[in-house]
Amino acid sequence: MSAPPLQRICYVEDDEDIQRIVRLSLERIGGMSVDIVADPAAAIERMIAFKPDLVVLDWMMPRIDGPTLCRRMREHGETRDLPVVFVTAKSSPRELEELRALGAAGTISKPFSPNELPERLRAIWRALAARGPAHS
Repeated sequence: MSAPPLQRICYVEDDEDIQRIVRLSLERIGGMSVDIVADPAAAIERMIAFKPDLVVLDWMMPRIDGPTLCRRMREHGETRDLPVVFVTAKSSPRELEELRALGAAGTISKPFSPNELPERLRAIWRALAARGPAHS
């Protein structure tokens, strides 16, 4: 059975330049609907309202970092099972293991190619579908 198309992305990112690049990449190149959330404190409410297929979190954000937000998502009934992909400049084995322990569906290293971002997310989405219904 093939995966349903990846259509709705919630991207939590505080950097305005990256927000613009991601919106252009995912909407224009990828043909996806994107909700970009600048304030991680508001992210869970926005996810509940937007109902994304996939959540993309920046690791390094002020006040609430990506791993902390992911832990909070896992504690909330409506966001518990949303698949999460981290975008990060961190790539040590210990850091990547921390993300896997949080149930990350995948990671994308910064800097990333805006032209390749939609297909990278689709590849992660297809891999999730191949594994079955449990994302976390």
